[in-house]
Amino acid sequence: MSAWAPLLPPALVGTERHSGAWPPAGGWPAEVGAVLQAASAAPARATGLLRAAGVLAVVQTASEFGQAWTAPLPTAAPAETQPIAPDEPLLGWLLREGVPRVQHELLAVLAARGQVLPGAWLPAALELGRRSTALRAPVAAVLGARGAWLAAQRDDWRWAASTATADDGEAAWTEGTLVQRSAWLRQQRSQAPAAARERLAAALHELPANERAELVATLATGLSDADEALLDTLLQDRSREVRQTAAALLQRLPGSAFAARAIATIEALLKQERVLLRKRWLIEPPATVPATDPARPKHEPLGERAWWLYMAARQVPLAWWPQHLGQTPAELLRWAESTDWADALHRAWRDALFAAPEPAWCAAFLRHWPRGAGPDQRAAVLALLPLPEREAHWQAQLDTDPPLPDALLMQLGAGCPSPQHLSLPLSQRVAAGLCQRLVQGHLATDWPLRENLADITGLLHPLALPPLRTLTHHPDDTPAVTALLHTVQRIATARGLLHAAGSP
Repeated sequence: MSAWAPLLPPALVGTERHSGAWPPAGGWPAEVGAVLQAASAAPARATGLLRAAGVLAVVQTASEFGQAWTAPLPTAAPAETQPIAPDEPLLGWLLREGVPRVQHELLAVLAARGQVLPGAWLPAALELGRRSTALRAPVAAVLGARGAWLAAQRDDWRWAASTATADDGEAAWTEGTLVQRSAWLRQQRSQAPAAARERLAAALHELPANERAELVATLATGLSDADEALLDTLLQDRSREVRQTAAALLQRLPGSAFAARAIATIEALLKQERVLLRKRWLIEPPATVPATDPARPKHEPLGERAWWLYMAARQVPLAWWPQHLGQTPAELLRWAESTDWADALHRAWRDALFAAPEPAWCAAFLRHWPRGAGPDQRAAVLALLPLPEREAHWQAQLDTDPPLPDALLMQLGAGCPSPQHLSLPLSQRVAAGLCQRLVQGHLATDWPLRENLADITGLLHPLALPPLRTLTHHPDDTPAVTALLHTVQRIATARGLLHAAGSP
């Protein structure tokens, strides 16, 4: 019988409704039973039950014995050959409890300095990588030799073992994890694109679908017409994800046969009509589609013919539309609204934009997000632009809607991927806006600010952080608000320490 069994009936039905003996009797050793009797003799039965459960938890932990070790002892951890970052407690807290953005920044800064993590940080770093696949590559870059050794000692840390120990040569490709192989292949593409492409082509038939798609995406680095032949064959891959990845890359090659086929399909659907002294473009969906085209999903909101048009239009390079129709992207978005197929066209252009970004189209979608393009994804569109252009957009928002509009709060994080941070001028304006909203004392009900405050503290320029290190606490702040302000202050202080001269 489990030691917990006597406590389960009152716990399940409630101590006030439990009709059995109280305190509950159990087959515990005399000393344990005496402690439980004393613990459960509280004024309220519920309190007594919780105390008894606490006693049992300690007793059970004390009674557990580890299994005998039968495997050979591991070899000793090797000596660390790389410089080790100082074991600064506040930065250790940042790694353990900071928001993902500042964790990524910390790892990136240490890697840029050629430093590896202190030994005391390694378990927390390996746990961080286990929980967050997005941070595995940054973590692996600063594990060092001792971190790689530690990763090999536990099954749930083995994701890092080969990543940390494989060098830049053959071992990275033959023995590394998927994340490590992708990183190595991108590096090879930047140095010798043809050789990297041949290496990938030779390995594709041995890989599962998810790995094929991930590795094919590395062809985006150094993409050129020489990659067309391989990508064209991948349009017939049995994995839909691989086919979509190949098609997105071919869209970025305007002279490819794939783009020519897509353009020919759309050209056949367009015609001009004269209205008084002007001509206007009309578009009609295909009457039929090849049997090899993907079937319309069961719950797809687009009708069948709109779906066919969407599938055809999303494959056309965005640059072709203004060239052929003689209209700017903004004018094309309005033209689509005048047709019967606005939803299909807007959605197709949105997909094409994310597959192969075009600055003019980004600007058009940012000025007016079309209804047919689905949920507003302007923050994601901003992330496609170079950071200076993103910041110009945000500066304009601050000029028209000071001090810090909610829309901007939610855009900043998505539009500034970690470990990047904002420029100093924009950071100072954002920090001033944050402080102005905080001074108003409504953080308990200011949900947009509460949701984004810690993350935004992580993306400001380090020199703009001092105002956030000395935030004013209000007497009526809730415990949750107090905890959030304390976290923000610690993040601001830790980031200042990280970037200070002579710090790790």
